[in-house]
Amino acid sequence: MGGIMGVDAFSSALIGALDRVRPAVVHVYAVTPRTGQIALGTGVVLDHYHVITTAQVVAPGDEITVKTADGKRRRAECVGLDPLYFLAVLRLEERLPVDPPTFAPDGTTPVGLFVVAVGYALGQEHTATSGIISSADRTVYRPKGRGRGNVPVDGLLLTSAAVHPGNAGGPLVDLEGRVVGINGIPWQGGVSLAIQAAVAARVASQIIDHGFAVHPWLGFSGEPDVIDDIWVEMLNLPYNRGLVVQHVQTDGPGRRAGVEEMDMVMAVGGRQPVTSSGMIRKILSSHRYGDRVPLTVLRQGELIELYLPVEEVPGLEALATGDDEESPMREDDDE
Repeated sequence: MGGIMGVDAFSSALIGALDRVRPAVVHVYAVTPRTGQIALGTGVVLDHYHVITTAQVVAPGDEITVKTADGKRRRAECVGLDPLYFLAVLRLEERLPVDPPTFAPDGTTPVGLFVVAVGYALGQEHTATSGIISSADRTVYRPKGRGRGNVPVDGLLLTSAAVHPGNAGGPLVDLEGRVVGINGIPWQGGVSLAIQAAVAARVASQIIDHGFAVHPWLGFSGEPDVIDDIWVEMLNLPYNRGLVVQHVQTDGPGRRAGVEEMDMVMAVGGRQPVTSSGMIRKILSSHRYGDRVPLTVLRQGELIELYLPVEEVPGLEALATGDDEESPMREDDDE
């Protein structure tokens, strides 16, 4: 029997996973020159020159030091922040001699998956807190403030692995040593929020390539529904489910595309069946602002194709400047 002497098989697998990911976990030190304020946190290597961390720790203009697992300190700069996910991307002055970890693809973090939040919690070296994925691919809503509504935040994980001050921005890993998420914040009911690894990688890559990440809005909302198999066959439908539109805003991308109430949105860009508004936004986020993405809609028994413009969610600038009111994020809202 393999494993570490005197350690059970499960613990041995967990220790092995931590050993695999540890070289890619870094300690982040940031000093604000104007005030001298010091912030400590965790980051994870994205590639040989970039690190993902949390915007709770760093900001453009900070004096930033990244300490790698070998104990060496390297200078870095913040090349961009994402106001929606509180992510920051750091670029190091010299190439990191560390292989990036494996980021889990979209859809590979089921509820019940055992995970570990890794980092430098409470300023301690190499901490780990364990739990499971309590809920996968969740959407919560951040208030814009001053009565201006809420902004949907898609692609989140709820986990019972505790996030403490210091390990936010670090990786949430599975027993294979894959990064399945980026540690976010303690939330409520004993669970914490994390960002899906695929979402975090997409946001970071867009910041590196374009200076910002794409966060689209729909201008309509609805509820998922399933179509009876008889109607699927009679109407020759590509899927048996979709999103039934219940409300269309008067001045939004949906209205400009021609979306109407009681339409059933079945596919976006000809891809997989639509099961939520968050799925539509996720597909749109892989495009650029100004693109027009095909939207397959069932209307009165007929399939039609509309073209939805990719537009930035209103109020994002308020989040970027910290102009939103202090209020907990919510789950029960629509766009």
